[in-house]
Amino acid sequence: MGRIDLHLHTTYSDGTWTPEALVADAAARGVTLIAVTDHDDIGGIAPARAAGATLGVRVLSGVEINTEVGREQIHILGYGFPPEAPALRDALAALRHARLVRLRAMLGRLAALGYPLDEARVLAIAGHGSAGRPHLARALAEAGHVAAPREAFDRLIGNRGPAYVPRAPYRPEAAVALIHQAGGIASLAHPGKLGDPVRIINMLADAGLDALEAYHSDHAPAVTARMLRYAAHFRLLVTGGTDSHGPDGPRVVPVGAVAVPDAVGDRLLRVLERI
Repeated sequence: MGRIDLHLHTTYSDGTWTPEALVADAAARGVTLIAVTDHDDIGGIAPARAAGATLGVRVLSGVEINTEVGREQIHILGYGFPPEAPALRDALAALRHARLVRLRAMLGRLAALGYPLDEARVLAIAGHGSAGRPHLARALAEAGHVAAPREAFDRLIGNRGPAYVPRAPYRPEAAVALIHQAGGIASLAHPGKLGDPVRIINMLADAGLDALEAYHSDHAPAVTARMLRYAAHFRLLVTGGTDSHGPDGPRVVPVGAVAVPDAVGDRLLRVLERI
């Protein structure tokens, strides 16, 4: 187990831990530096920090902003910004509103296909978080329309499913600029999952990208080594984490399960202290 985990989700997006439960689990596992990186939402940072102050876990401010280039989904992680930054707060609120509009469009398509759902129930499943497809999948399973949330993606709401509605376009360069405007640094999430990571890294390096998430639960050792070479070539910082969504997430990855070297956290903290 590692002592650093810079990619974690809570109930403020599609995670299944509350911020307090996430921090408690990190403390129990000996993880001492974490970042709460909910999708398009920063509401979980304050409660996580309050819990961390009593449990000896340092909690960095973080966010994961969903963006697209063509059909490819590209996620940008932000770190070290003040959570009250107005520009970031307002931009994320707009993104969450766009998520709600998209959710309603998908609910309409599902109803037309014979799979009606109550919007209020989907929002209740989302809780604090901005509602998205994971919550829709859970509602479909709960209503008996599918056997399990995974089936909902496979049959109905996956990228090629009949109820799929694309997100409103938001470019990764805009996410990098937004994070910088808020006073943070931007890292490309799980680049090993991209079809052509060099093309995307090169494009975003020109846009001011600061870091690359080389360590990730979906990266095999050979992929991590390749991402570390890319980071060195493009003179980028390195970040890493599990991308854990908690004990009831789509795939269970324990907090701290990815061995992120202490040097990664030390260097990131030094850079953030100079901003």
